[in-house]
Amino acid sequence: MKYGKTLKLIRDKRVYTLDHVANEIDISTDKLTHIENQPEAPDTETLTKLADLYQVPVHSIEHLSIDHNINGNKDEQRRKELKDDIALNLYINKKYPLNWRE
Repeated sequence: MKYGKTLKLIRDKRVYTLDHVANEIDISTDKLTHIENQPEAPDTETLTKLADLYQVPVHSIEHLSIDHNINGNKDEQRRKELKDDIALNLYINKKYPLNWRE
């Protein structure tokens, strides 16, 4: 998964509109659309603002955005899917709320 896809997934899970997120972090909806369509990470300030708004640690967004399956191994792919599922449930779906800001 790439940064844009990860950020869009989180925004969709939070049920935030493009307008809402763009207004909250003070960027245009066009810029946010561009961020969600690019594989590279946005600038540090924007990534931090998005992480704060989504209540997801930056390092979790970074980890979810890196493709760890470089050799095509099916076991490695399955492990990545499990890791992504755990991260999704911990940070995005809030099944296991964490007080990471405290």
